[in-house]
Amino acid sequence: TPEQGGHMAAGAAPSAGLEEETGGISLHSLSYEQLMQLKNSIEEELQGLQGAHQQLQVSTKKLQISKAALDELTKTSEGTRMLVPITSSLYVPGETSALQSCLVDVGTGYYIEKSVAEAQAFMDRKIELMANQTVGVRQAAAIKGQHMQQAMQVLNEKRFAAKQG
Repeated sequence: TPEQGGHMAAGAAPSAGLEEETGGISLHSLSYEQLMQLKNSIEEELQGLQGAHQQLQVSTKKLQISKAALDELTKTSEGTRMLVPITSSLYVPGETSALQSCLVDVGTGYYIEKSVAEAQAFMDRKIELMANQTVGVRQAAAIKGQHMQQAMQVLNEKRFAAKQG
C-alpha cells in the first residue's frame, strides 16, 4: 500500500492506487454495499492518520518548549531566584546553580542524565525524527484522501445509475 512505501505510477488509472488496496479489483465491480464498507474503512484510516498527525504536532511542540527552556536555563546566572514546579499547580522557591547536566525523558518512564550539549542534541534529533514522521503521515493521509475521492466518485456513479435504471 502507499503508506508502506508504494506509489501510484505516473500513467496509472485514477483508481489504480485503490485497486492495490482492494486486491486488484476494480471499484466499478464492487457492489454498493461493498463500496460503502470500503468508504467507511478509508474514513477510519483517515481519522487514525489525523490523530497521529495531531499527536506528532503536540509532541514536537513539547520538545521545542523543553529545548527553549533548557537554552534559557543555561543563560541564567547562578543564584537566580525562581519558582520550581513540583506539580502542575504546586511551586516552591528555588535558586539556580551551575548547570552541568540534566535528566532527559527518553520514553516509557526512563530518564537518562546527559550533559546540556548532549540533551540539546538529543532533542534536536527527536524533533527532526518527528518532523520526518509528520511528513510521512501527511503523505499517507493525502493518498487516503485520494482513495476516498475515488470511492465516493464510484459510489455517486452507482447512485446515479440506480436512479436511472
